[in-house]
Amino acid sequence: MQKKLKQIICAVDFSPHSDEVVAYAADLQQCGAKLTLLHVEQGENDSRFMLKKHLHAFSHYSDILARRGSRALFRVQYGEPAAKILAYAEENNADLLLLGSHGSMAYTRLLMGSTAESVMRRSTCPVVVYKSPETGNSAREREDSAQLLSNNKKQSA
Repeated sequence: MQKKLKQIICAVDFSPHSDEVVAYAADLQQCGAKLTLLHVEQGENDSRFMLKKHLHAFSHYSDILARRGSRALFRVQYGEPAAKILAYAEENNADLLLLGSHGSMAYTRLLMGSTAESVMRRSTCPVVVYKSPETGNSAREREDSAQLLSNNKKQSA
């Protein structure tokens, strides 16, 4: 029997790859679950510069969500990413954690570890690790291209 998703936590790192993860999260949210986009900033710096960076990135994600008829809560935590993601998920009774994977080199993962790998090993709820196809285009670039094509077709008609 499948459990109905009520709370999805989507971890984002503000990289272009996160656009893909947010778009995928919006599609998953169509089941009616609450969606939270969580960014974990390493360290304890919460200066005004960081706040502007976070607001700008979340505004961009808000645009992606709106185009898909979705919405989310935005949260920022400071500290070690895997630990903060897991703690937030536990505190908020997450039914699903969604993370992106950059597919970094194996030797780098061996030396430093992978946030996604650490979260997968330690999570008490299901984890989806999203790895986008190596197309070279972010979700934003593809959506912008689709919008241009749509506008061109309307003008041609």
